[in-house]
Amino acid sequence: MSPPFTPGLRLHDRFVLRERIGLGGMSEVWRADDEVLHRPVAVKALAGQLAADPELRATIGREARAAARLTHPHVTQVYDYGEATLAGGVVVPYLVMELVEGENLADRLTRGPLAWPDAVRLGGQVAAALAAAHRIGVVHHDIKPGNVMLTDTGAKVLDFGIAALAGPHHPLAGRGGGEPLMGTPAYIAPERLAAGPPDPASDVYALGALLYRTLTGRAPLPVRTWEDALAVHGRGTPAPPLGIPELPADVDRLVMSCLAAEPARRPGAAAVADRLGAGRPAHPPTTILPTLSSVPPTPVASPPTLVASPPTLVDRAPPARRPGPAGPPAPSRPGWRPGRRGRCRRAGPTGCSVSWSRPESRCSPDWSGCSPSATTGPARPPWTVAPPAHRPTRRPVHRPPPRLRVPPPPPRAPSRKRCGN
Repeated sequence: MSPPFTPGLRLHDRFVLRERIGLGGMSEVWRADDEVLHRPVAVKALAGQLAADPELRATIGREARAAARLTHPHVTQVYDYGEATLAGGVVVPYLVMELVEGENLADRLTRGPLAWPDAVRLGGQVAAALAAAHRIGVVHHDIKPGNVMLTDTGAKVLDFGIAALAGPHHPLAGRGGGEPLMGTPAYIAPERLAAGPPDPASDVYALGALLYRTLTGRAPLPVRTWEDALAVHGRGTPAPPLGIPELPADVDRLVMSCLAAEPARRPGAAAVADRLGAGRPAHPPTTILPTLSSVPPTPVASPPTLVASPPTLVDRAPPARRPGPAGPPAPSRPGWRPGRRGRCRRAGPTGCSVSWSRPESRCSPDWSGCSPSATTGPARPPWTVAPPAHRPTRRPVHRPPPRLRVPPPPPRAPSRKRCGN
C-alpha cells in the first residue's frame, strides 16, 4: 500500500505538508508548515495497512496525548495529534512534533563507534529523557539509535508515545489480550516477547543495548529478526563483555546491569542518568554571596576632604612694617595715659586697668589685673580651638606699598616792610 500523504495536503486546516523527509516500512515523516504559529514542524503518520487497525489507532492516540505532557531538553516536543480521513474512508493517525535538525545516531554509527567519553555523555542524556518520561507514566517502547538525533545542544529522543508508528511489529502482537508489541528486535527486552505490558524496565534494557552499540559498534546479541530474538532470549544468552580497556570499570558494570535478563536487577533510568553524569549540573554550583546587611563594612582609605574650620586664636607676631619718615606726633586721646615700659593704660568701666603692650606698634590686651567680679557679664571660657588638620594653600596677596605721608611745611611768618620817611 502506498503512503497516504502527498505534498500540499492540509491537515487540521493548519499544517501544510511540504516534502517527505523520512520513509519506513510502517511510517513516514513530512516537513510541514504551521500556518497559525508560522513555524516549521514535523508530521509523522502511520503508513500501510496498519492505518486501518482501530486497536492500534486507539493505542497511538492514548500514548500521544500522554507524551504531549512531556517537556525536557533531550525530548522532541509533541505539538498536536490528529486523524486524517483520506479517499476511500481510510483513517490515518498522525502526530505533529518539533522539527529537529541534526544527524541521526544510526547514521553516525555507520562510521564506527563513538569515543567512550562521547558515548557516556550521550547515554546519560538519553537516560535523563527516559527518567523524565517515566515520572509521568510514559514509556517509549522503542529506544534505538534511529530514534536519537545528535544536535548542537545534545541528544534528542524522538517518537515518545508513538513507537507504534516506527519499526516492524511482532507477528503475535495483541494475542492473548496483551498490548501490541512495539519495538525493534535487537533492542527488545526479553519480557516483552511474551507481549506483556510495557514498563520502564524494558526502556532501560533498550538503553543498555544502545550504550553497548555506541561503545563497541555492534549489538549486544546477534538478533536481526523476531525469530532471532525469540531464540536468543529463550536460551538466556548473556551479552559478551564490552572489552574496552580504557573504559572505567563502573561504566562497564552499569551497561551490563542494564542488559540483565531479570527486570528487577536493572537500575532505574534516573540512577543511570546520575551515574553517567547527566543527573549532575554541567557547571559547578553557583556560590550565593551573603546579603549586604550581613557583611560588615570594610574601611576604605579616602583622600582628605577640605573642610572650612573656625579661625584659631594664635598669638602671632605682626609682620614688620617698613620704616618711613617720621611724621608729626599723633594727638593724644582722652582717657589714655602713658604707662611704664612703653605700655598704655586705660581705665576700664569698672575700675580695672587694661594694659596694652605695643610690640612693634601692635597692641595686645593684658587682662591680668582684672578679677571675675569686676566684669559686667559671666566669665568667658578660653578658646580651645585646635588647628585644622589641613589648611588650604594661601595664595600670596600683592599689596601696594604704603604711601609716604610728608608733613606740610610750617607756615611762614608774614614779612614786614619798612617804609622810609
